[in-house]
Amino acid sequence: MIILTAMVMVAMTADANAQRPGAAPGPLVVSRANPRYFEVASGHAAARRAVYLTGSHVWNNFHDGMGPGVACAERPEPFDYPAYLQFLNEHGLNFIRLWRWEQVRSQAAGGSFHLCMAPQPWLRTGPGLAKDGKPKFDLSKFDQGYFDRLRERVIAAGNAGIYVDVMLFDGWALHLSPAPDNVEGHPFHAANNINGIGIISIADYQVLPLDPRVKAVQEAYMKKVVDVVHDLPNALYEVANESSGGGTVDTSFAQMLGLGRPPDWGNSTAWQYWVIDVVKQYERQRGYTPHPIGMTMQFPVADQTKVNDPLFSSRADWISPGYDDEMFTGGRHPMAPGAPPSRWYDHPPAGDGRKVVITDTDHYAPGKGNALWAWKSFLRGHHPILMDFGLIAGVKPSDPSYAAFEAARYAMGDTRRYAERMNLIAMTPRDELASTGYALANPGVEYLVLQPGEANDAFEVQLTAGSYTVEWYSVTSRETKPGDTMRVASDGRVRFTSPFASGPSVLYLKKT
Repeated sequence: MIILTAMVMVAMTADANAQRPGAAPGPLVVSRANPRYFEVASGHAAARRAVYLTGSHVWNNFHDGMGPGVACAERPEPFDYPAYLQFLNEHGLNFIRLWRWEQVRSQAAGGSFHLCMAPQPWLRTGPGLAKDGKPKFDLSKFDQGYFDRLRERVIAAGNAGIYVDVMLFDGWALHLSPAPDNVEGHPFHAANNINGIGIISIADYQVLPLDPRVKAVQEAYMKKVVDVVHDLPNALYEVANESSGGGTVDTSFAQMLGLGRPPDWGNSTAWQYWVIDVVKQYERQRGYTPHPIGMTMQFPVADQTKVNDPLFSSRADWISPGYDDEMFTGGRHPMAPGAPPSRWYDHPPAGDGRKVVITDTDHYAPGKGNALWAWKSFLRGHHPILMDFGLIAGVKPSDPSYAAFEAARYAMGDTRRYAERMNLIAMTPRDELASTGYALANPGVEYLVLQPGEANDAFEVQLTAGSYTVEWYSVTSRETKPGDTMRVASDGRVRFTSPFASGPSVLYLKKT
């Protein structure tokens, strides 16, 4: 394996310490005071303040090689990362889910797009050619260019005030993208490497027990990633995207993927727990400052209503839940034409502090996202992020698909502005305090209340006696209107009516 020299390590530390003023402070730790949120590790001026994360992501924000049609381009299509960072800043966003796409040849969106992704973590030395006509991989030799890009992108994001979730593995494309390239396009397929490793299913890659050779290469890769970004304050980790969870799919679903009978994809839970342990143990072994690691929705699972149980039971610091609605059992799902939305999109449950919840439309409403979703998620104590299909063609405001997600993007940025104005670390979801059912509050000190209806209906808020400044915000127009300072003579329910003619609105009250 490639070993970093002392000179390279010194250079890496130097560029990490050269981050500009306004860079994202870190590393992040789960807040003990309010474990719905992160805070900056002690000793930093920003410590003891909640760090609220919200952002927009797309499949190729790390790799090159995504474009329309099934066939790979002769030269991998580049992703304009500087334009992406500028886009995030312009929308007030501060979080990237940095994708790991493992196939050098694959498709998504029913074959509408190819994902022939480069670079990959290992050198393509040959001898012999892989399935994509390029030299086979040597899985014992790292491609330093991959890791240089990873470090450079995390640093660039940090300098722009943005946190980065470094995805270590991907499950979705191994079992849910079209066959045969879901497996035959992977470096661990026998035809693509010179090391004698040959997976034929996701079960050979993400379900324990694994071939010791597969496990050894995975472990070396994880440790290399940690070595490369451990000193960057804005880094987080994610185990894998939508790996298998022990369930099955029906025959029609399998045939849609180009498979015959529904395969046995196994259950990745134990493997994901192993990944979490490897990362945490390696950080301790090397004396590195720990960074938060997350676990995300699995698919398919045996019982959809329990899809999030392995996440909450894990040693992960944060999670991204999936749809767990009773109405989506028996193979039904919210992505089907005419299906009602999952509660995570339409009426999310309140965060109870068991985990930091980064709620991602990718896992319950891919292709959807609006302003009200962002505000509802925020008021329920979560961190909303958008699977942004409007960026598939790049940051192109003239593209109609780009415009479709603008309201959600700006709303996420607006929730962040309120999060950073308030003493969020002291606030919790207190739905019972507002007749609308949406309130973040530190009772007697600060209240943020969402009125989600289109009609300008009056609503009530349970307040503690005192004087409060009043501010209104329109979710639709993004207009802010100050109100008069109000005096509440005694504890009780107070009636409010939005000053906006129609549409959802937000009321912000702060004790004077």
